[in-house]
Amino acid sequence: MLNSPLMSGRLRRQIVCAVSLLLFASRVCAESPSVLIDNFDDGVQNELGGYRSTFAAAPSTVSAMRVADIARGAGGRSVRIAADRADRGFCGYWIHLFDMRAIERRYYDASRFAYLSLWVRGAEGGEDFLIKLADERWISKQDSVTFAQASHVLRDGITTNWQELVIPLRGRHNFDWRTLGGVTFEFVHPGKQVVFIDDIALKTEVDDVSPPARSAVASLIPRTDSMPRKLWVWSTEKLLQDPKARRELFGICQSQHIDELWMQLLYDVNRRTGTSETTCTLRYEDEFRVMLREAHQQSIRVHGLDGYPEYTLRESHDIPLGVVDSVIAFNREGPDDSRFDGVHFDNEPYLLIGWHNPIQRGKILRDFLTINAECQRRVREYSEMQYGIDIPFWWQERDEVTGKIVGEVDFRGKRQAASFHCLDLLDNVGVMNYRDVADGADGMIAHGRELLDYADHHGRAAVYMGVETFRYQPTPVWFATGVSAARFDAILEAEGEHIARISRLNELRLRTLDDGKHVSLGVELPQPLTIEAERLAAKTMGVIAKHFGVRDASDESRAAIKHVANVTEKNAEWSNLRTRPITEVESASRYDGFMLDGVMLSKITFSDDSVEDFQRQVRAAEQYFGRYERYAGTAIHCYETFRDKLKETTSTSAPSH
Repeated sequence: MLNSPLMSGRLRRQIVCAVSLLLFASRVCAESPSVLIDNFDDGVQNELGGYRSTFAAAPSTVSAMRVADIARGAGGRSVRIAADRADRGFCGYWIHLFDMRAIERRYYDASRFAYLSLWVRGAEGGEDFLIKLADERWISKQDSVTFAQASHVLRDGITTNWQELVIPLRGRHNFDWRTLGGVTFEFVHPGKQVVFIDDIALKTEVDDVSPPARSAVASLIPRTDSMPRKLWVWSTEKLLQDPKARRELFGICQSQHIDELWMQLLYDVNRRTGTSETTCTLRYEDEFRVMLREAHQQSIRVHGLDGYPEYTLRESHDIPLGVVDSVIAFNREGPDDSRFDGVHFDNEPYLLIGWHNPIQRGKILRDFLTINAECQRRVREYSEMQYGIDIPFWWQERDEVTGKIVGEVDFRGKRQAASFHCLDLLDNVGVMNYRDVADGADGMIAHGRELLDYADHHGRAAVYMGVETFRYQPTPVWFATGVSAARFDAILEAEGEHIARISRLNELRLRTLDDGKHVSLGVELPQPLTIEAERLAAKTMGVIAKHFGVRDASDESRAAIKHVANVTEKNAEWSNLRTRPITEVESASRYDGFMLDGVMLSKITFSDDSVEDFQRQVRAAEQYFGRYERYAGTAIHCYETFRDKLKETTSTSAPSH
């Protein structure tokens, strides 16, 4: 009955939630001899509200995923942990017993329990790991204490059969059992090993029966149909001019269940002299009509794509409005089968320098919502197209330092995260949910579900969850040695406010580095770096240093560089720190500067993952997201790198178990 097409998705979810609450209440009853911590059946939070995730330090690596093909009992899931422990580094898997994202953390009172129970089996047998626990004090240290080693507890060690591993909790450890916070599995023996863990519980007596191996909630997944996928496409000109390239694109769409393309528009901006009137003229109109007709013959929709951070700002709204108007006019002038199905903007306003200042950020977000509301109005009033945009997954999350919602803004009498405003206003939203794992505290499901929950209950937009296959190479960034955050904000509000409203200067992309004490502003150096580009970068850095720099060889500068070194040493997004002074051309004044290589984190993209792992992780996320009515599928960024990934050999990829 729960899977009946006559039952609404919302009603199904209400039934699921009611069953979940009943099951949870029965498990945490004070009289129960055991309490289930985690059975890995459903979602990214366990029975006690805790998240789970891997941890590692290079060159050791580890991955984990909930799987249904190997689990204790007749159904449900276990967690598969695949560790590759090198001679150096470390790796493992942690499980919290509290909600780390809650405003107030509530640890679990385990004082009445005497044993920790978990079920384990290996892929080959002979695997081993440490079982560690943490109370509130150890959680604050981001560490834990070893309580047992699997091979020492199990008489025959880990085998390929399920075995219960029971660990006494009392003993020599000085622990506050009223604030139990986490369970950790750490792999210490060098080599590759794969283990499966299920049904972790606390018990009062060693012979107490563990809680039921399967949760009834696991079978209540409302939607099991596969969702078609969407694809960002930037290499428009070649596709318009080359029929063979189009056939390759359409072939990939058919094989990968892609039914919609977000395709870069090509246009000219026309500003009438002496007026504020701006129009945009599409290029390759005839070629676009051929492309659109061929796509529609393959049942593939096409949305015109564009985007630039400055288009967010009120002073540049004439360009995106001109783009929308040009697409509407293009559709009116052509036959039904050669019209665009929508317009899609990828503006990314957080790349503007002012984003780092709360006051400027509010202005930017209001401008962002204003232009999108007007674009949506025009599309809805004058055409049959859809209008959508891209947003990051994190605007509704809380800043770890301030505790405030990152993208909160007042718009049309309502104060909430800009992401929620977008879900209220628009036809569709692509969420740049860029992670390469489905599960875990930092995975696709954890970051995407709040937006989908809001969309189902309050919003109107269809929601696509985006994944990344592109990866940029380490890029040198030249910074002016930073000033305090307060001074940086003051400069933006005064003489440097024009810099707050740009993402590039002299066509060079601007970057900021906030190390917790100082904010440094700089530019990316284009690669390969020509003599002309290097001269332009030096001139640009002189302008930046004049506003945001620190004079050469000052005590303030030396302290700032030292702090940058300490922070970036622990931050994988930056590497290869070196000093590089700056000379302001007009005055010949010298300022201190430094260079870092910007690194795209591997967790953001599938570029270094196999095709099999891409499909495995994306399908796991799709299966979870499928319970939401407003979920409309996965969007893949971008065609060019996804196409290349599909061509990669997969013979060396890891087996699923």
